Amino acid sequence: MRVDRELEALAPYRRLLPRDEQAVLDDLIAHLKQRRGVAGMLPAHDPWTPLLLTALLEAWVRIRSLEASLEEEHAA
Repeated sequence: MRVDRELEALAPYRRLLPRDEQAVLDDLIAHLKQRRGVAGMLPAHDPWTPLLLTALLEAWVRIRSLEASLEEEHAA
């Protein structure tokens, strides 16, 4: 699958990152792999377009979850 190939191609980049950033990249890649079916279904000339959209979606979901938690804390 082209998405898997693109993610595997990040290995040299990952090795250059500090250890803490490697862990963050690993987490992002794991989430992208969970959603690779969606990313792989979008017709794109550049496979990175759906991958980046998927990564942005994951980040946005986490941000909204954190915002909701903060709102709940302030309401209490």
